[in-house]
Amino acid sequence: MTKPKILQILSMYHEEGEKILNEGAHVIRTDNLDPHVLNELAKDVEGIVLRAPAKITKEIIDAAPNLKVISGAGVGLDNIDVSYATEKGIPVLHAPSVNSVSTAEHAVTLLMALSKTLIPFHKEMINGNYESRMRLKTYELKGKRAGLVGFGSISKEVAKRLKIGLEMDVTVWVRKYDEQKHAFAKELGIKVTTDLDDIFQSSDFVSLHIPLTQYTRGFINKSHFNLMKSSAYLINTARGGIVNHEDLYEALKDKKIAGAALDVFDPEPPPKDHPILFCSNVIVTPHVGGTTVECNYMMATTVAKNILKALNGEVPDHIGNPEVFINGSFQKDSCF
Repeated sequence: MTKPKILQILSMYHEEGEKILNEGAHVIRTDNLDPHVLNELAKDVEGIVLRAPAKITKEIIDAAPNLKVISGAGVGLDNIDVSYATEKGIPVLHAPSVNSVSTAEHAVTLLMALSKTLIPFHKEMINGNYESRMRLKTYELKGKRAGLVGFGSISKEVAKRLKIGLEMDVTVWVRKYDEQKHAFAKELGIKVTTDLDDIFQSSDFVSLHIPLTQYTRGFINKSHFNLMKSSAYLINTARGGIVNHEDLYEALKDKKIAGAALDVFDPEPPPKDHPILFCSNVIVTPHVGGTTVECNYMMATTVAKNILKALNGEVPDHIGNPEVFINGSFQKDSCF
């Protein structure tokens, strides 16, 4: 049996995923992100797997007449033109929820680091300023209010840790009523609201957990920062594009909010002279929330097995655009 051809753009998150991929397919591997190069490499492939910052555009999809399936190497799909792939009847795969615990732990770590002034203390100690213990403030988290924007799998894990582990007052924002989510919140003893302004007005910490879509780009902006307490902090481990970074910088510079912790930017990597990087009241990490050793293994192996499953004519497990299927089969019979 002839192995299917897969274009792999950039490394996967764990070598075990690449091993599975190479055992089941003929893999063409590239680290070159030039669109012209990718168009050429995509000509004869049946599958594409990629990780950010690589992107799959309409042009690349059109350049691949034999393309049957596209897969992100992890969770997010904002670097793939999912709408056009759907229009062409091509399923787009990913590995949802596997990074929930890792990303939640990172969000909570950033929140705790902010409350304990961890990075400023570290810098002061390196400079020999032991007296900073009398100058800089830290805060207990017990009883403080955390507002979570979004209530997906990561946000649920964050909520559990903040409510049960740190005894914080947790409120989550959702767009509309969801019986299952409300039941989970009730069981955990946390509040649910559809009033986003209330989250920003009353929270001591606001943590973002919504996907980046055409509707959420720049969703969090000056109007929200103006509602926040001057003592409040923003944490973003979701996607950089959901925040207007110019507005955030102004809020940080003018001390309208106490600070922020950011694991994500738009674009990524951020320019080296990005002004937010030089704010004294900010903690930044390079989009590592969901890249623990354990999570990388789960993501890579899940993605590899899933794309091979699709290429073998089976319905894959994790589909970002399930509308390409009708009664468990592809809309386009020509796919297989």
